[in-house]
Amino acid sequence: MTSRRRLLALCGALLLGATAGPRSAPAQNSVEVAKARQVLEFYTTCERTRRFGPCWALLSKRVQAEWARQGRATATEYAESRGAGEPRYSDFRVKQIRRSPSRVVFVTEATRAAEKGGLPDRVEYAILREGDQWRIDGRRVGPSETTP
Repeated sequence: MTSRRRLLALCGALLLGATAGPRSAPAQNSVEVAKARQVLEFYTTCERTRRFGPCWALLSKRVQAEWARQGRATATEYAESRGAGEPRYSDFRVKQIRRSPSRVVFVTEATRAAEKGGLPDRVEYAILREGDQWRIDGRRVGPSETTP
């Protein structure tokens, strides 16, 4: 390839990158998805054990602010509220992973601990990249959006 062709190719790539904007960034690579999945594993451990205090640090700033608006701005208040709530799950199986530049959504089948042989719940977890950390940013159980 001549130096002129290389220069034109480089200019074209730079122009494309400059005009395409952040929406054209590639989806997360497998290393980043593995990091996001590790956060999911920690969070689902909290759901299995019903001990949510350690998971406060896994929540995104937006989710922590939502809990604060509800009068639960500390890990202890969050843990008490989440521990008293929804069904306890004994098992999670990731069925689908959707990736975008700043989020990974894990679609899981969650088995309720109290139900043997019942149909699993479809639970989706949105994991958001905040700086260099992955954080839980959304949760949907069936058709209902819930605060993680």
